[in-house]
Amino acid sequence: MNELNHPVTRHVSPFEQHAPLTRSLTRYLNSRLSPQLLKQVQLEVSDFDNPASTHIYFNQDNRFAKTVEHSFPIVYQRKKIGALNLLKSQDTPPNQTQLSQITSQLAVLVRRNSVQSLSHHHLGHAITLMGYSESIMALEKTIERIAESHCPVFIRAEPGSEVLDVACKLHFSGPSSPYPFYEIDCAGLDDQQFSEKLHYIADQLTRGCVFLNNLESLSQVQQGRLCDMLTTRSHHNTVRSTINLSQVRLITASTEDIRQRVTQGQFIASLWQKLNFFSMALPPLRERRDDILPLVDLFTKRHRLYREQRFSEAARAMLHNHDWPDNTQELEKVVLRLLTCAPKPEIDTCHIQALCPNIVTENPLRAEQITTNYIQALMDQELGIFSKFHPSLQKALEYISLHWQQDVSLSTLAANAYVSASHLSYLFKRTLNRSFKQILAELRIRHACRMLEENPNLRITDLCMDVGFGDLSHFEKIFRRYTQVSPREYKKRLLKTVYNQV
Repeated sequence: MNELNHPVTRHVSPFEQHAPLTRSLTRYLNSRLSPQLLKQVQLEVSDFDNPASTHIYFNQDNRFAKTVEHSFPIVYQRKKIGALNLLKSQDTPPNQTQLSQITSQLAVLVRRNSVQSLSHHHLGHAITLMGYSESIMALEKTIERIAESHCPVFIRAEPGSEVLDVACKLHFSGPSSPYPFYEIDCAGLDDQQFSEKLHYIADQLTRGCVFLNNLESLSQVQQGRLCDMLTTRSHHNTVRSTINLSQVRLITASTEDIRQRVTQGQFIASLWQKLNFFSMALPPLRERRDDILPLVDLFTKRHRLYREQRFSEAARAMLHNHDWPDNTQELEKVVLRLLTCAPKPEIDTCHIQALCPNIVTENPLRAEQITTNYIQALMDQELGIFSKFHPSLQKALEYISLHWQQDVSLSTLAANAYVSASHLSYLFKRTLNRSFKQILAELRIRHACRMLEENPNLRITDLCMDVGFGDLSHFEKIFRRYTQVSPREYKKRLLKTVYNQV
């Protein structure tokens, strides 16, 4: 139920109305204030979309206390939405700086709760911005500052991150909040479909917010059309064919460095200037581990089949320690799979190992052996071993297998695999635990060893060129890294073996 459009027609207790907000604020203060100080705290806040106030007492004896010794206002976007009150005098004066910082972050949490309700009601999207890590709180403070403006915002994030959540919070925290929010996924549209959506926005959307996700997927044609739609027209034009950025907020997001694409001539510079007024970076989940368990709790509540389902402490620790290369989307999928398939109400580490073995830390020796097997498969061009890999990674590995002697770059591989360079790099590291350059270097050295075994009299300088290295010293360095000996020493051992056999 959302009180915005559906007034309450029965008596609802204050706790029932504000339970999510109460839990969030209580957990936060419990993690920030000492027990002695917490007992003297009374919190009063008003949700943005509900005029009723939430009162929280951390010591029930203070419920009827009327004397407030110190009061610290809770302010969001210059509007007072509540106060943190200390009801009794302290032996030592309260830390003004600490409490001011806490009230600033309490305002963020109140707004987070409000935006979650608005997003769920209007968009059917449950926002997953959670936790109290320094990174996520700093991000939400940035949102507070820039949300009031209509200026375009660019969000940089890794795949699977909460870019839609950030866009929603920007929308619902700013002047466009009462108006439509329109999302376009640039990755799934051809030129005609993209143009149709742009014209729809220009014709129908006079106020509101447009969110362009996966900006890096725009073709040159699509970039040109978007740039044209954002260009100011003469007021004499009778046909409306532009997006009015003074009334429609434009938010974009990408997993790639668009500035670098501009430098490389792959993205129109004038379009980038129009889109990059404010720029934000969403930290990956591995850099804000304090947010992982709150997200686990959120996804558990969202997807559990019955109330008794929960994660053991050991299982929670395993989830907490994983790096989550696909970020929040991967975490939610894993939690959903475990809740659906685990045979017992309490999910333990054994269930994670059985149902989601990819997030269990591998034995380093076993992982090394697996990678060695993959290199051997590339040498022998036995590509069936990669059939379960991401299709783009399969194409890249096939290309490496066939062209390992040539000058192979990541951009060449990405173009051949029909994927962005950054995402292909991510696929290499996640699936093979190696970068593209490491795989190529090891493959070349393995070929060099095979060529020496077949012809021990081969000159080292010729070998260096034959396997794709242009610099002899670099070749010798890489050769030693993978074989523990120099090419010449390796050659001497082979020759000695041959002479002994003769």
